Amino acid sequence: MPHPSSQATGPGRLLEPDRLRRRFPGQLGWLAARFQTGVPAGFALTVAVLTLAACAWSLGSLTFSVVHHINSARFDPRVLSFFAGHRTSWLTSVAKALSWLGSGFVLWPVVIAAGVGLWWWRRQWLPAVLPALSLAGAGAWCVLTKVLVGRPRPPARDWLGAFDGWSYPSQHAAQALATWGMLALMVMAGRSLRTRTLLMTGAALIAFVVGLTRLYLAAHWMTDVLAGWALAGVWGCLLIISYLFAQQVAAATTEREARPAVRRRVA
Repeated sequence: MPHPSSQATGPGRLLEPDRLRRRFPGQLGWLAARFQTGVPAGFALTVAVLTLAACAWSLGSLTFSVVHHINSARFDPRVLSFFAGHRTSWLTSVAKALSWLGSGFVLWPVVIAAGVGLWWWRRQWLPAVLPALSLAGAGAWCVLTKVLVGRPRPPARDWLGAFDGWSYPSQHAAQALATWGMLALMVMAGRSLRTRTLLMTGAALIAFVVGLTRLYLAAHWMTDVLAGWALAGVWGCLLIISYLFAQQVAAATTEREARPAVRRRVA
């Protein structure tokens, strides 16, 4: 009688890689294309879609927690007390200065100047306007969400500055990540891996610092800042996905237009 292990590992029980390729050519080809680098609809699109899903889930979870005062929202008073208990005069000055990196008063001149520079460098209108679209969308979605959720800010006695409006989500945190992140993505085209890593790390660091300053200044609760980052991630990924599809369409159009010219030369 054959040993059970020999039956489990026999050719009738296992599908070898070549048999998988023959049986599921379309599915495996599609999967391989999702991890292909150097093409718009490849690995970059896969990362953008997965990031979009993660940020959307995070934003939904945070909003549910804030509205119902459960889960992560329960830690907001503790985080506020921690920052309020570790304030110094010099750190307050630094926090107030760095917080401007998430303000529209600073970011709009930056994206306008960057848009002009990107147009001059790449001669393409979409990379030039994407940073401005990212900033405008992040700000608009934050304003809409603030009105819908209607969450009050932390107690005024803890404020280090003058703040108004609703608290959730943090518009400074959202605008910082949306703007600096999109600028880094547009500038990294054609750069080395080291340069791209430095650009994205710098953008993430700026957004992180801006979020911390909003907590230190008691302008927002912790979940406000986290939701601001998540909202920026959702909006930024939607823009990047649209940008990648636009590149894919442009590449396909260029390829179709090139075929008749090649045929005429051959003829």
